[in-house]
Amino acid sequence: MNQPHPDLSWILDELVDFPAGRHAVLLSADGMRMAASREVTADLADKISATGSGIQSLSHNAAAFVAASAITWHQTMIQYDGGYLFLVAASSTSYLVASATIDVDVLAFSDRMAKVVERLGAFLAAGPRQQQDELG
Repeated sequence: MNQPHPDLSWILDELVDFPAGRHAVLLSADGMRMAASREVTADLADKISATGSGIQSLSHNAAAFVAASAITWHQTMIQYDGGYLFLVAASSTSYLVASATIDVDVLAFSDRMAKVVERLGAFLAAGPRQQQDELG
């Protein structure tokens, strides 16, 4: 049986306390919510987890457009009129997605996200979900 993940919302709260930070969600590669910053409802966290998983998949599929040889996806950033959405690899099986207002220092916020990923280390490794027949 998989061990439950510890509550990691505290570090996501630290991330969104960055100037112009808004929300953060940690998700598994298969789009399951693992943790969320304060003010992110369960419904919003589930929605952005599924969306983040899809964005990562699309970004990964575009790699051939960037380089002819096999390359690894690291980050996707989307700009909107009112802000940004960032998605970064947190481990081989998880991603960190965060949003910020239009006033954010993009490079500094990206750097902060990388530091969050580094600090959490092994906590971010999401194990594979169990199959229904394994649950008994």
